[in-house]
Amino acid sequence: MGLFGNAKSCSICGQVADGKQLSDGHICKACISRCGSYQVFSWKQVTTSQAKERISCNTENEKLNMRFSPTQRVEKYFEIDENNGLWKVPSFHPSLVFSSEEIINFELLQNGDSITKGGLGSSIVGGALFGGVGAIVGSNVGKKKTVQEITEFRIKIITRNPFYPEIYINLLVTGKTKSNGIVFKSYIASAQKILSLLTIITAKDEKKEPSASSADEILKFKHLLDEGIITQEEFEAKKKQLLGL
Repeated sequence: MGLFGNAKSCSICGQVADGKQLSDGHICKACISRCGSYQVFSWKQVTTSQAKERISCNTENEKLNMRFSPTQRVEKYFEIDENNGLWKVPSFHPSLVFSSEEIINFELLQNGDSITKGGLGSSIVGGALFGGVGAIVGSNVGKKKTVQEITEFRIKIITRNPFYPEIYINLLVTGKTKSNGIVFKSYIASAQKILSLLTIITAKDEKKEPSASSADEILKFKHLLDEGIITQEEFEAKKKQLLGL
């Protein structure tokens, strides 16, 4: 029996597993590296299929990183590439890039209260946005009658990412502050900009997919086209109208 006669094989690539034990196999150091920055607290609790999914996600993230070219930044908190529909939170992880399609919803949290909410399929709740990267109007942000000690002020983003379903943008870098202070007002301004950008990027995604009613209407006009009741030009014009193009 050779030197590696008793060596285990990597469940991912088949090479000698010189890395860690999985719940249903083993993984080599090279495949651990291919998993990238996705957090693993205990490899023994990770299955082979989960390790493969991590590798797949990391490969996709590397591609997104190559494409990512920020068009707007909100200080050190948030970066967005509007042209490619990508975003990242450097304070959360500097190398992780997410697509706009991964956003399910988002909200601003202040001292345990949800101040403002938004996301796909819903308008902003708790305050209206205006002027693109504008302001939150009519919300309760920092507008309590009595001066509060702010111990939490962060944006929570719910995503479809299997490894990072929740991402937090912590705006309260000082740990705590007063609700009537200049410092807190700067945090509010940053929150306003980030929420505006999140609203804009999710709104763009909603426009990409026709609604069920629009799809039904297009189908009806397609039948009219097939029956010769309307012309191809009329069909195309109505299709663009329904899709908002």
